[in-house]
Amino acid sequence: MEEEPLIFEEKGFPSIRVFNNHFEIKAIDYWEYRVFEYSEIKEIIHYNPNDKWWNKLYILTSLTAQIFSENAPWILKLIKNNGGDWTYKTSHKPNSDFRKILNLLKTKIIN
Repeated sequence: MEEEPLIFEEKGFPSIRVFNNHFEIKAIDYWEYRVFEYSEIKEIIHYNPNDKWWNKLYILTSLTAQIFSENAPWILKLIKNNGGDWTYKTSHKPNSDFRKILNLLKTKIIN
């Protein structure tokens, strides 16, 4: 019998399917899921790339950057144990279901 995954699909976010032994992520602009074993992931980070000091400096000095920085996508980054990483664009808008899925994945990675 095949296990039923926990599925997250929301516009502006990558699609995520959570299974007992692995999870799968499909980027917003891609048609195929990429499979990750929990044991091969070191860390999951979701961040605003405009919070870096050099980006803040650029935003302060550029009117164009000030206009477009508010709607810039956030980044979901998966860092693997072997040093590789995968990045996915996400919406800048907060989503509680997305946050819950990320927290679930983080707890499965730790265990």
